Amino acid sequence: MPGGRTEFREKRGQNLENAQASNEGDLVLDCFLGSGTTTAVAQKLGRRWIGADINKGAIQLSAKRLQTIIEETATDQEDLDLGQDRVSPLQLSFTTWRVNDYDLQIQHNEAANLAVELLGVERTRTDSFFDGTLGKSLVKITSFTHPLTPLDLEEVKRELDARPDGDRSVTVVCLGIEIAAQAWVDEWNALRRGAAAVNKIQVIELRSDPKYGKFIRHEPARAKVKIERRKEKILVEIQDFISPTIVERLQQQAGVLSPKIDDWRAMVDCVMIDSVYDGKVFNVTLSDVPERKTDLVDGRYELAAPRGKTTAAVKIVNMLGEEVLVTGEC
Repeated sequence: MPGGRTEFREKRGQNLENAQASNEGDLVLDCFLGSGTTTAVAQKLGRRWIGADINKGAIQLSAKRLQTIIEETATDQEDLDLGQDRVSPLQLSFTTWRVNDYDLQIQHNEAANLAVELLGVERTRTDSFFDGTLGKSLVKITSFTHPLTPLDLEEVKRELDARPDGDRSVTVVCLGIEIAAQAWVDEWNALRRGAAAVNKIQVIELRSDPKYGKFIRHEPARAKVKIERRKEKILVEIQDFISPTIVERLQQQAGVLSPKIDDWRAMVDCVMIDSVYDGKVFNVTLSDVPERKTDLVDGRYELAAPRGKTTAAVKIVNMLGEEVLVTGEC
């Protein structure tokens, strides 16, 4: 679009000016986070900040950037007088929240795209009703905000009635199915038996389907971490990490070949450690964020230990943005 780059630069510059024009301790809000420039400046200037973006990649990129800034400015926390009103940087940690669960249309679009990828559906842009084809079958992805109902199937029937010359079968993809809807499908197909039958309907219910159900049912990532204290040092070793979601996605892409991940670090995006975790706020004492996509996290870390017993917390973030938190007293 003509002028697009200029408009972007102007917006970015305006966001930076807003952060710089605020006072120390003010709250800066950026609703279109992008690469996190505004929040990065706000963090460096001692402002509180909130960043939001609909793109998960933008959130992950900005989180990496902010983790690095926090690590650089909080390496010597003893110099920070937390009892004073004026502290720079004001924030030593942040949390990531997903707050768009109310936006059902966005969820449906994400789930529909996932279904297309999972099933290998070939998108059809010229068809106003069906979403694509799967082999010789037409595919209709129903709304994932409710289980499949007879009303959804009646819509498919009306569309088929409007195409009297069509003889293709139909695959309906859904999340959940009402008993009445299953009975509707059984009755429909009972009237279309034999090799010459047309417009038969097959239902793929993604939660219970033996092939795709295990991908939809989320199994959280797990980690095995060793945390110990040796005199004035805290030693942290991530011994193993597994993300069933990543493995399953690789399996879907590989087909009949079993995916092989030789190094668990290939699934990890970054590692953060809080050496004095209080169970509420995660303060980043150490952050391992690879600079390049081809780099891997270290997995073994050594930190200065505070006096007396402490609880160390290790946060591992995988390539899909899923977090695993492991704690240990030492």
